[in-house]
Amino acid sequence: MSTQHATSRGTYHPLLGTNVEVRVIARAATVPAAYALAEAAETVAVNRIVHLQSMFTTYEATSELCRWRAAEIDEVSPELTEVLRAAEHWWRVSGGAFHPVTERLRGRWLRAETDGVPPSAAELAHLVVQLAALPFTITDAGVQRVGDCTGLDLNAIAKGYIVDQAAEAAAAQPGVVDVLVNAGGDLRHIGDQSLRVGVEDPRQPGGAPLQVVEVGEGALATSGPVHRGFRVGRHWYGHVLDPRTGRPVAGRPSTTVRAPDAMTADALATVAGVLDWPTAAAIVSASPAAGCLVVDESGEVLTCGAW
Repeated sequence: MSTQHATSRGTYHPLLGTNVEVRVIARAATVPAAYALAEAAETVAVNRIVHLQSMFTTYEATSELCRWRAAEIDEVSPELTEVLRAAEHWWRVSGGAFHPVTERLRGRWLRAETDGVPPSAAELAHLVVQLAALPFTITDAGVQRVGDCTGLDLNAIAKGYIVDQAAEAAAAQPGVVDVLVNAGGDLRHIGDQSLRVGVEDPRQPGGAPLQVVEVGEGALATSGPVHRGFRVGRHWYGHVLDPRTGRPVAGRPSTTVRAPDAMTADALATVAGVLDWPTAAAIVSASPAAGCLVVDESGEVLTCGAW
């Protein structure tokens, strides 16, 4: 019987608005054969990311999402249906704290950066009223628009879905025993190995990690205002917006969620980053095999669920 050899291939790809790390470990009878299998599986993962990115992007009018929300097409793919279904689920579970139709609200805060003046309370109230219900429904027949979907984007959940799809596609290839796909902090791991992942301390970006967690089969996602947000005049506002008020969330510098898959972790990181801690902790703890770590504005570290 020939000896089995394992090899690892890990490279970065400029996709999804970040550098996506894809690492694959494969086994074969020889090291060159194992390397070839790992390289082939990595190519499968990258191609899956490229394909799905082209479907979900809001920056290309020809993407499936843009064409559907503009009512140019009515039938959508199983992939878009799955993500819209998940978005509707988390909107309902979170009482509107997760919302897939915040493009206009985000656009207003981007304009505030240019103007140097935050939106008025009246403007935000008007935008929030428009978010009281989703402009689409999910039925056995599929997805149906029931309102204006032109402001719909899936950025808060689609990246996790794409990471999952890429990891699962690579893991299904011959000889593959371990896969990691990491898209700027949204990561999914499949395999027997255990990863040690550092959770960034929002008080010391780039410094020593706040905690180091072991990630076996599963996913991790982090949300917070340290690296992304809106500078309006002399004030910095985090990029996470509360759809119920229209305002950037304050007092939650960092939220990290672990879950069985990256789409769930992505959604829960947004939910837990918007809601008050007792409500967020209840929702995360009710999600199978999910756990959460947050840092509040006083610097206190709070955890819940399967953290």
